[in-house]
This record gives sequence, C-alpha cells and structure tokens, in this order.
Amino acid sequence: MSGNVDEGGRPTLISERMVNYIRRLVTLGRKNNAVKIQKALKEEFGMSVSDSTMRRVLKKAGFIAFVKPQKPLLRSQNIVKRLQWAKSHQHWTVDDWKRVIFSDETKVNRFASDGKAYAWKLPHEELNSRHVQQTVKHGGGNIMVWSCITWEGVGWIVDVDHRMNSEGYLEVLKDDLLKTMKSYGLDSSKMVFQQDNDPKHTSKVVKEWISQQPLEALEWPPQSPDLSPIEHMWAHLKRELFHSYEAPPTSMHELWERIGQTWYAISKEECQKYIESMPKRCVAVIKAKDRWTKY
Repeated sequence: MSGNVDEGGRPTLISERMVNYIRRLVTLGRKNNAVKIQKALKEEFGMSVSDSTMRRVLKKAGFIAFVKPQKPLLRSQNIVKRLQWAKSHQHWTVDDWKRVIFSDETKVNRFASDGKAYAWKLPHEELNSRHVQQTVKHGGGNIMVWSCITWEGVGWIVDVDHRMNSEGYLEVLKDDLLKTMKSYGLDSSKMVFQQDNDPKHTSKVVKEWISQQPLEALEWPPQSPDLSPIEHMWAHLKRELFHSYEAPPTSMHELWERIGQTWYAISKEECQKYIESMPKRCVAVIKAKDRWTKY
C-alpha cells in the first residue's frame, strides 16, 4: 500500500505484513492511537508515516476511530456491587423507572474544554481499559450545578458552590427537589429519588431528611454514572451550550444565563428517551460483567 511522502521526501510503502503488525499492536493493547503507532514504527523500523497514511492503514486494518469516553475507575469490589444492583433491577419495567427522579451535579466550563482523547478499536470490540479515560471524581470547573430529571421533564437547576457541604446539599433538596415535584404535580409518596454516593449525599443529616419524606430512596451502586440517564442530559446541555453560541460567554453571569435557558429548553420527550433506556442499561451491566457499558 502506498502512502504519503515521509519526512525525508520519499514515498512510504506499507506492506500487508506491516498492516498485520500494526493490527497486532492495537489488538494486543500495546498502542491505541495513531501517534503512538507512528512513534513505534519510527523507533522499530525507522519508518516515518504521515498522519493521513496512518489513518488509512488503520482503517484498512479494520479499525474505527472514536472519542475515548471518560469512565470512572472500576474497583473490583464495586464491579460486584454494580452487577448485583443490575441483576436486582433487571426486571423493573419502564413504568417502574417512570417513578424515579434522577439527580446529579455537574461542572460547566466557560470555555467548553472537554479533554477529549481519541483511540482506535475494532467495530465489535467491547470497551476495555485502553479504550477509556479512567477518571476520579472532583476537580476544577467554572460553575457547578445541581438538577434532576423526571418523566415529566427537567427539574429546577441551581448554581451550587464547589465546596458545598451536606448542609448546603440538604437545602438544595428542600428547595429545588421539592419545587420540581410540586411544579409537575408529582405525588411524592409514589416517587423514587436517585442520587449517587457522594459523601454529602450519604451524610447522616441528608439520610435522616430523606427518611422523613414520603418518597422512596433508590440504592445506587458506586462508580456507576453510566446507569444514570441524567448523565446524558448533562452531555446534551453542554453540546447545546457549545453549538448554540458563536462565542464563549463573556462573564460568569452570562454563562449562568445560558445554562438556565438551555436546560429549561430541554423537552420532556428528551428526558423520557433516556429514562426508557434503563432496562437496557441494567442488561448492559450484566453482559459487560467487569467492563464498562456503552452508556
């Protein structure tokens, strides 16, 4: 296979044998992006391959390019908990999930830096450690927001302090969670509240308040944002913020205004689409066993 001209001005030839070598580099997990493969060819064979040639070779070898999704680091004990949770909820119907209020916080960056990384994999391959960016929680950001989604639509969105403690979080629940249920006319005695295992969510003061409410609390497995449909709503929000405006906000106040306008413009049908996926998410965790799901 002929490629582009290399750094020395000579045409680079990639043989079938070399294509097979590159395929092994990727499938064995040694290299998973074009830059690393180019470096390996340079070091091992003295070959200088252009970016466009490298992409063509990878496609010829049967690989597809994709953005590495950011996934939390899965610890062995939490893999077990995720699997147990998915099995215990695999028979919940969409009607069961309609009762759930999914809540979460997220960071919204003023300049929309997403830290994307790219990799190559075979179309049929499951996500494994070399295909994802493993992350740990917390970090910087410009505005931290809390909200929730229901079958009837998005909930109230609130600007929360990055250093918010359990007492501050409790005030959010007392105010914005209850306002959300009231605005949609939801019967709290029939609702189920979901939150992740952030320490302020599981604090004694928050647990006590939730236990005194008519709504049911949903036990949630650790390191499982892929199970919560609100994560997709956050992604939707950030895409819209990035694509709907020609320039970044000039101030934090303008960013907050854009966040509110964009969040409240999300339709209930958009929320329903992702809540309806919950049975499939449970099945995906069971099938994935110790790996990440596509969600």
